[in-house]
This record gives sequence, structure tokens and C-alpha cells, in this order.
Amino acid sequence: MKILFLTSRLPYPPHRGDKLHIFNVIKQLSRQGHEINLISFIASRKEEQNVKGLMEFCSSVKTIVQRPTTSLAKCLLGLFSALPFQVLYFSSRKMSRTVSRELAANKYDLIHVHLIRMAQYGDEMAEPKRVLDLTDAGSLYLERFLKSTKNPFMKLFLKIELGRLKRYERILDRFDVSLVCSEVDAGVLHVRSPRANIDLLYNGIDLEYFSVNGAAHPDPGRIIYAGNMSYYPNIDGALFLINEIFPKIKRSITYAKLYIVGQNPPPSLRRLGSDDIIVTGFVPDVRVQYLQSVVAVAPIRFGAGTLYKILEPMALGIPVVATSVAAEGLAILDGKDVLIADSADGFAESVIRVLNDSKLQISLGSSGQSIVRNKYDSKIIAGRLDTIYHQVLRTPTVQ
Repeated sequence: MKILFLTSRLPYPPHRGDKLHIFNVIKQLSRQGHEINLISFIASRKEEQNVKGLMEFCSSVKTIVQRPTTSLAKCLLGLFSALPFQVLYFSSRKMSRTVSRELAANKYDLIHVHLIRMAQYGDEMAEPKRVLDLTDAGSLYLERFLKSTKNPFMKLFLKIELGRLKRYERILDRFDVSLVCSEVDAGVLHVRSPRANIDLLYNGIDLEYFSVNGAAHPDPGRIIYAGNMSYYPNIDGALFLINEIFPKIKRSITYAKLYIVGQNPPPSLRRLGSDDIIVTGFVPDVRVQYLQSVVAVAPIRFGAGTLYKILEPMALGIPVVATSVAAEGLAILDGKDVLIADSADGFAESVIRVLNDSKLQISLGSSGQSIVRNKYDSKIIAGRLDTIYHQVLRTPTVQ
């Protein structure tokens, strides 16, 4: 098939969840023989140097510069609009013209639109068939964020954006199929857009990359929490871990050390670093950090979708302790594949159990690794997407 991908961020380098998801999809579809062409926003001309990392998998990559200052101005001008701010942020006549020219010049079988903010570039055309890859339900994320924040200004903004996004999610009706990575997210979106065709596409892990070459040699007492540390749910999880969970672990295991790994940690997080709490910032290879650790943790208190910070360590055979929100939507069992706890006391006790029990480390690591290999391998996910594509091509186009 000849497929046109539309993305709001260039999916290279794939250092964050949304980029990683779409990069894995493009990579595996290309290897299956599909012709992939990409049009993507970039924030500055400097990002164009990253295009070469995609050319192994894409026949063409076109970029549209969307400077943050320009996008913020559009949001301010749209203060009284009915559109969500994230849609206004990525509104662009140049993108619309580029997509139109590309479709006029080339015959595509499908358009794969990534994230709801980009749905504005694929909702009104009759041909070709259109796939909206949402990853998760944005309104569910905002609902949980709204309940968790105490900042009155943030609450006001989130309440406005949530109302706009709930209405905007009806746009799913106009796509041939919309994809989310968990049944929880699918259920929420079915309520918002009852006529929409919604299907599941799990987040996948590249097992060629996330593999163990030789035996792992973890440092005793080492705990890792990995993720994009500019993403607010990850920051909240880190603060919960540092302020409420880790002190309880230290009282029981005095040699325990916590590694907060991920790009762009804010100053409020960096200031909490110490001899026992290491805030690394960006690392070139997160696998090294995982394999040096005894246990990976995901103390997420709100969000949506499924999380790479659980799937990545599982793929490497590292035991995981997570909250129920972090584990939501994954086909994993508490006590067998991971340990799940929500309170600070319960979470700390679960981490201590893993740190003290080598047999538990092995059983959790082995079971989790098996789950990822059998269900979340990016090759399996791409095969599932190929099946969805063929189903879409066989059905009448949504009007």
C-alpha cells in the first residue's frame, strides 16, 4: 500500500511516547513492504537534520515549520473559539495546502493521521480512506488531570479545554477508523462519538532494540523511574515517588538508590537530587539504565493510554511495580507479571519486596518479558495494523 502519514511532531529521534509509537509503526510497516510518505510539523529548521533518521523507512518526508510563538498567538486569537487549544495550536494553512498538493500529485491508498490535533487535515476529504491514530482518549487524560491538580488557574484552563475536546472528539465519526491503545480509552470515546468505528492498536516495543545482549548486572538496591520528564503526569509521579514513597523504602533498605531518568526534568525536580536520588536528564541509551537496575517503577497517578515505562523494562526482563492507572489497559496480572499498588505505603512495600527477593525478581521479570514478546512486539502490532488497513479498504468510505 501507499500510505501518507500526517504527524504533529517529527517522529525522530523517538525519545518520547507519541514519537516512539508512530516511529515503530512506520518502521515496521516499511519492512512489510508498504510505501510510507510523511508530512510533519517541526518547531524549527534545526529539526530538519533529524529527517535523515527517517529516510531508511520513508520514501519522502516533507516538513512544515510551526514556530511555538506563532502557535501560541493562534491560541490567544482563538480564546473564544469552540476548538480545543491543541487543535488551534497546530492549525496551519501551509499544512492544509501541502496535504492537498500531495494528494493531487500522488494516488494514496490510505492517510494515517496521528493524534486528534491533526484530525483537521483529514476529516473532510472523500478519498483516500482515512485512519485516525489517537493512541489514547485525550478527554480521559484531561478529566484525570483536572481532578488531580490544585492550581485554580490550571483547573480553569483544563475545564475549558475538556469541554471543547469532548465536543471535538465527535470528529471520529468522519474517519473510516479511529485507533486507541486500550479498551478503557475506546469505551470513553464510544460515549463521545457513538457512530465512530473505533478499534484497538496496542503500543508496541521494538524487541530488536529492547533485548538483553548477555546477562544483566543490576546494582543492589537500584530503582529506576524513566520517562519524558517534561510531561506533567511523569513529573507528578516523580514527586510522589521522591517525597512519599522513597523515604519509606530507605527506612527499610538503607542502601537503596533512586534514578529518575528522562529528558527535560524541570528545576523543581532537579533540586531534589542527592547522593541517593539521581536525576540524570536525557540519556542516550535507556536500556543501560534499565539493566543496571533491580526494579523499574511507574508511580503514575493520572493519565490515559498504555505506558512505555512499563513495557520497556518488561521487555528487558526487569521487574516492575506500578500504580493501577499506569498498568491500566495492559494485559498484565498483579502478582504474576507486575506488582500493582496505589498508596505510598503499598507502593513502597511492593518495591521492598522485589528488592529483597531474588526469586520474585526472576519470576516477575520472566513473566513480564513473555507478555511483551507474545502481545506487544512492534512486529505483531504492525501486522495487526495491516489487517485493519485491509478491512478499511474493503468497507465503504465514511461520508
